[in-house]
Order: sequence, then C-alpha cells, then structure tokens
Amino acid sequence: MLKKRRKTSQSKKGKKFPSRERIQPDKNKTRVDVSSKRDIIILFGQSNSANSVLSNNYSRSKHLNYFNKKFYRLSNPVLGANGDKDSVAPAIAAKLKSKKPYIFLTNGWGGTSIYDWSHPNSMLVKYIKRNLKDLLKIHRLKYLIWIQGESDNNTDVDYIRQFNIFRDNLFSGISNNQLQKAKWIITQTSICGNKRDHVLNAQQKKLAQRDKVYITKVTDSLDINYRFDDCHFNKFGTEKIAIEISKIINKLNNKK
Repeated sequence: MLKKRRKTSQSKKGKKFPSRERIQPDKNKTRVDVSSKRDIIILFGQSNSANSVLSNNYSRSKHLNYFNKKFYRLSNPVLGANGDKDSVAPAIAAKLKSKKPYIFLTNGWGGTSIYDWSHPNSMLVKYIKRNLKDLLKIHRLKYLIWIQGESDNNTDVDYIRQFNIFRDNLFSGISNNQLQKAKWIITQTSICGNKRDHVLNAQQKKLAQRDKVYITKVTDSLDINYRFDDCHFNKFGTEKIAIEISKIINKLNNKK
C-alpha cells in the first residue's frame, strides 16, 4: 500500500529570514580587491548548502565570497548563508580547475521548503537578486548549485512547477543576456532523518529536461556513514558532494 503523502501549500505571507542570522564578516575574513571580470557561482538551498556541514580546512582558497558589495577570501563559514558550522563551497572551489578565481554568492538557509523559494515575495530570492544585480555590472553568472529538498520529503508538492516559478522569479527584472547561458547543477536531495523520497527524486531528475540543467546522484546517494547526524554531512560526505559537483563544472568548462 502506498504511503499517503503529506499535504502542503504555500502561505499567503512569505516567511521572514532575518539578516542578523546570516554569517557576517569578522576579523577572520580577508578583504580582497577585485577589478577584472570574474565568473560567479551561486550556492543555495537548505542547510546542506549553508553552514551546517563539516569540512576539511580550505583556508587558503584563491576563490572569493561576495557579501554586501565587498569581496572576501572564500573560507568557512561562508558569508550570507546561515548555520554555525562549515559549507561545502570551499571544498567545491578547491577542486575547480580554473586559473581565475570564481566569485561565490552563498545563500543557503536551513529548513527551507521549495515554497519558501518560489513565493512571490521570497526574502531569500530578493537577497540573491539584489547581490546578483550588483555583481552583473562587471561579472558573469556561470553556475547555480541547488541543494534542497529535505523539507519537501513525502509531501504532495508539485516540485517541478514550484522550482520553475522560483527560477523565473530569480531572473525576472534582471536584464542580462548572460543569465540564459548560466548552468544549473541540481542535487537529488530528500533525506534528513527520514527515508529517501524517490518520488521527489524523480521530479528533481525531470528538471534536467530543461536546457542547461544537470542533475547529480548526490546527496541522497550518501548514507549515514557520510553524515554526522541523520541529516548533515561529515567531512567524508562533504568531500563526496564537492567531488561530484566540481567534476560537472570542470567537464562543462572543458567544452569551451
């Protein structure tokens, strides 16, 4: 007998995501001046895209983290995302075969559903758009890495429809020809203290039917041995995710 899926709906009023909960620069962050054109990578989604995983030390990264109109050396915890641990961003960056440093715009937020991102008044999307508009004056959006789905496990959400609304909202009002050339890397993600949701995974895989969308086997392919609890990734899990995502980016870069 099929398990009945939990009913969900989008609230009329969007949730608030207080700026004070985002990681802010401190004395451990190094400011960097950037004058020449760089490629941008956006990393967003739920807690496993935020500062909620464990990671090896990548403090000597050449890559950059953008926050509040300033550039910083990319290091853990990443700026703009919430959480009190590490991010997968520095691990991904360390494996990129690129001569020039990438700019990482990081906005992962723990516990968010696809509805929080597709809401017409989403504060999460507004944050990205505000920063992206500033960056696109000089720089170019190249990749968007989306790690989300745990909050939508075993729900009746039409994930494809909500994701497409979110995607359209993200790019609306931004006049830049490069946006349509940017590539999405989307993980199959649903596990967080529960069983893998194959129905949700199937919807995530179908997103690859759109042009310039690439689906990974991670994160649901990683069992409890790669997590420090039953949800978030330990150093081994973070490495696995970083290897697979960076492999896609490096392969796409080689197609130039």
